Amino acid sequence: MVFKYDFGAPVWRIRLDSTTSHLALEVRDPDVLLTYFYTLNTENHTLKQLKRPQAQAWWQGLEEAEHGCLYLHGYGNRKLGQHLGILAVSSGSGLKVWEHSDVAYYGLAAAGLLAYDPAQPEKPLQVLDPLSGTQTGRRMSQQEAATAVAQHTISRYADCQYPALYREGEEYFGQVKAFVEAQLGEVVVQALEYAETEAGFVVSFYVAEPDGKLRNELAVFNLDGNLLLQVQLGSSLNGIGSDTFFIFKHNLYFILNRAILQVYRLLV
Repeated sequence: MVFKYDFGAPVWRIRLDSTTSHLALEVRDPDVLLTYFYTLNTENHTLKQLKRPQAQAWWQGLEEAEHGCLYLHGYGNRKLGQHLGILAVSSGSGLKVWEHSDVAYYGLAAAGLLAYDPAQPEKPLQVLDPLSGTQTGRRMSQQEAATAVAQHTISRYADCQYPALYREGEEYFGQVKAFVEAQLGEVVVQALEYAETEAGFVVSFYVAEPDGKLRNELAVFNLDGNLLLQVQLGSSLNGIGSDTFFIFKHNLYFILNRAILQVYRLLV
């Protein structure tokens, strides 16, 4: 099974709303200076573009998605790319649910949405209700916030698997590199990403091109080492990336040529 969505512009960011099993996507078109936001229902693979005011969309970006909301940021210093403001919009309609213009997004925890003051980042973080944006009255230190977000991320992404990144010189890089080269005849360079499933494993790797740039390939193998799928994710790349694919509820998601989302059903 495969689903394909061509956005016609670079997919900048993808976030998973674990409470609704929807993906949120940020697509940025630099030719017209517009940003578009989409949601994808991972159960029926229905894609929806959220209607947002185009006049301000370029200066907004996707932070996170959860609780049926997309949490967007603005910019305090556009030259430096400093994030400022949190705007929660409905993942169904794109309409504003709540907004805080004077704080910046930090992360999601079991206690709520954590926000900080960019002008005083050393101060304790505020805990906001993620559905209403109201202050809960609770605050967390930087250390408490980092721990709380990390713990909540594990539970949120229990059904989602991101690959491990191995760089050249690391032990597992050499092992997987040798396997890929033996199976596919490709010379793997710099780094690769690897994830195992119950029925096989997925590898995203890089090959040097004649002009010194890189080509990114993705391959899926079963447990016997037989090739099930091989696709080229991108070419003429200046460097490596991370999280070039992920697996959610036995579906494999990846981006082709920066602008096309493809979904494959993995064998279970």
